Amino acid sequence: MKISLKTLYFFFVAAIYLFNCPVFLMADEKGQVEVVDRVRKQIISAEMNQVRCYQSTRYFVVAKDLESRGGTDFLVKYKSTADEKLPCSYLFGNYDFEIKNEWAEYFAGLAGNFLILDSTTGPGPSGLTIWDLKKRKKVYEGSWSDPIEIKDDSIIYWTETGEATDDNCPERAKWESHGLGAAIETKVIFNLFDFSVSKTKETRCSPRQ
Repeated sequence: MKISLKTLYFFFVAAIYLFNCPVFLMADEKGQVEVVDRVRKQIISAEMNQVRCYQSTRYFVVAKDLESRGGTDFLVKYKSTADEKLPCSYLFGNYDFEIKNEWAEYFAGLAGNFLILDSTTGPGPSGLTIWDLKKRKKVYEGSWSDPIEIKDDSIIYWTETGEATDDNCPERAKWESHGLGAAIETKVIFNLFDFSVSKTKETRCSPRQ
């Protein structure tokens, strides 16, 4: 039986198409997967820019930045074991405890049963707030400057203790020329058991807004 050249050409073209078609389909499917992955990464990235998590052996704290104003809302989760793995997501569980932002607070540390928050406004002292997570209530409000160390039983930071003069603060005049004030600060140790403050012998001069 004779086969015309036209028929042979038809079979040749059809074979090439069938051979390459799966490749095209695979390429198209792969392109769709890459798009999905890209969207997923954007969602994760957007969440991570807004939500951060901190933990100790007892607590898992989810901090959510407030977009409309400064500050943070906190969702406290209670760990059943020290090595329990919890997702970093601001989603309520049955026993979670929420702390709503009041004075533009930000996470400063976890010490024992205490969540320590800082509300910074500029050079000088900022607000110090302490929550007892076991009792689920605020137990201390005060001020501090430049916290140095947070331990399970104490916090070391600077606090204002005196007036700055040209004699004890050489940079006072320069700060005042830029619209700032100045004050003498002392390094102190804040006891987390009874909230008492002990002064050290270290002092410094610091700017004030």
